[in-house]
Amino acid sequence: MATRFKTNFKTAYQCRECGSTCYQPVIDRAPCGALLPNGQYRCAGCRTIFTDVQSWLAPRQGLARQHQSMPS
Repeated sequence: MATRFKTNFKTAYQCRECGSTCYQPVIDRAPCGALLPNGQYRCAGCRTIFTDVQSWLAPRQGLARQHQSMPS
């Protein structure tokens, strides 16, 4: 039985929606029939599709403002 280890560190490289630290290229079938990456990425956690890795990392504008205005 595999044991899943919980890390004790935080990373800045995580999905803005769900916090997953993994993404994968989206694979589509080309007109010739081959399976090829289409230039987009999919979060491994919430399955949201992004056009580039920077948008996967970047917090949404509404959430960034909301976190700044909330009292600690």
